[in-house]
Amino acid sequence: MNSARPRHAHGFTLVETIAVMSILAIIGSIASTLIYTGISSYRDASTLGQIHEEEATAMARLAVELRKIPLSSTAGVMAPQISSVTATSISWGANSSLALSGSQLRLVESGGAASILLDNVTGFAVQCYDESDAALAAALSGPQCYPIRRIKVSFTVSRQGISDTLRAKFFIRSTMQGGAA
Repeated sequence: MNSARPRHAHGFTLVETIAVMSILAIIGSIASTLIYTGISSYRDASTLGQIHEEEATAMARLAVELRKIPLSSTAGVMAPQISSVTATSISWGANSSLALSGSQLRLVESGGAASILLDNVTGFAVQCYDESDAALAAALSGPQCYPIRRIKVSFTVSRQGISDTLRAKFFIRSTMQGGAA
């Protein structure tokens, strides 16, 4: 009887098994990095899309409100009924205003309750321009508001590490040639 082992044994050696496990670990590491990057990119794009939608809705609402600022009946000249402007707020008409309160952009219409236009606002600016499109002072009140013809609004919204800024300049229709009184 021959008790010697056959020359070609079936199975894997320890070195072969460790080599295969190392290769599989490297492939798994690369695959998990790719999957994580894809999920992170999707999350960021989804957040940015949501921010864009909220900003567009708020800006559309502002466009309606700011364009319809009436003319002042007490000014004696063609002037918008704007009572005061600061770098971060504007007041007009019968107790209407737009201002940043904490991280919320709030709109008050005709003395009513404040409605939140945007949340998570990290920056908000108002700049006014005269008929020649020259920037006016950052803070205006009373008769200093008479030359205002255009209003530029800019706001930045941040959420989950994603920030986006939207800017728009509005013409006050009542002050335009042929505008409604």
